[in-house]
Amino acid sequence: MPLLQEIRSSWLILLFGCILYTGGVYVLFWNEGRAVHMTLSLGEALDDAVTINPFADAEDNVIYDNRIIHFIGPILIGEPLTEPDYNIHIMAVKLKRRVQMFQWVEESVESNFGGAVSSEDNHERNYYYYQDWRDNLIDHRRFYIQNGHHNPDRFPVESQTQIADLVKIGHYELGLETKKKIEDFTDLTSDTRPEEQDIKLHMGFYYHANDIFNPEVGDLRILFSFAGIEGEMFTIVGRLFQNRILPYQTSQGKKILLVYKGEVGLTEVFRREHHAQRMKTWGFRFMGWVLMFFSTTCLSSVLRIMFSRVDFLSRFFPASHSISTNMVFSFSLALVITGIAWAFHRPWICAGMMFAAASPFIYCTREIASYNRLG
Repeated sequence: MPLLQEIRSSWLILLFGCILYTGGVYVLFWNEGRAVHMTLSLGEALDDAVTINPFADAEDNVIYDNRIIHFIGPILIGEPLTEPDYNIHIMAVKLKRRVQMFQWVEESVESNFGGAVSSEDNHERNYYYYQDWRDNLIDHRRFYIQNGHHNPDRFPVESQTQIADLVKIGHYELGLETKKKIEDFTDLTSDTRPEEQDIKLHMGFYYHANDIFNPEVGDLRILFSFAGIEGEMFTIVGRLFQNRILPYQTSQGKKILLVYKGEVGLTEVFRREHHAQRMKTWGFRFMGWVLMFFSTTCLSSVLRIMFSRVDFLSRFFPASHSISTNMVFSFSLALVITGIAWAFHRPWICAGMMFAAASPFIYCTREIASYNRLG
């Protein structure tokens, strides 16, 4: 049988296509399930949320304990974050230290000699070495030419991010999860030079080097940045529990904790969050469709044989199919999988996706009917 012969001759490509198909189905189902639960959770949180004044008497707000609340106010830091070796003291939620080391870097370029003839003898790989600032340690033991290209085995000073112990807005303390969501970093520039003579300050960088304009392998440069300076206005949506702000868990099992810089109203906060979730959902949808497309491309020869017996389906996989054929078919499959995930929660969305998935088939059916009438 042609089908069995095709499977025997192309089993490796077909196996790879099945793996891609399984991955695409998983990504689409997981993504739509996540999107459904997040949409329902955000709707539930918005219905339950209440706006309060964080500076009002704490006794007046005790009735909101263990509920999801929305409030706006300037942040207050208990103690400054410090880097004593660099003479840095700042009242902020976070202080990040980014360390770079001057190291040897290897790059390789493959050259092909001998025209169109391809063999092992006609390929030559050239290796180039230069020095540059890098955030991660480069292992010189993996270099093709190690002699004269040695890097240190470790960073003498590690990158890290400090988080303030006590951060409050009004009467309410921000929990660790809330503080982690403050991530709008700004580079720290200071004219105060370190007391250590071996540390030099230039253009916002702190150098551990003898000559900052002619660095040597192993020299360090450090850049500091901060997030959430004291007095900055923030909008918080989370669960109030004993005067602390923690994530709010919905009936869908999702944790809601929203942190936005500036003064943002309750409805606008959730609108922005819905938009962010939609962008994330469409990103995963595209990833799932790409997997489906490549799986369809790998399986197209078998699908063409299977569908050749059905007149209107054979139009999708004719003897000389094109990339557009695979695109349309994989797009329809992705829509069917996406629609199934929404069937119980948003039936009209499911119906619309199913109709969109079936529209190419409907179009082909009409074409066949018109052809038969003319014949």
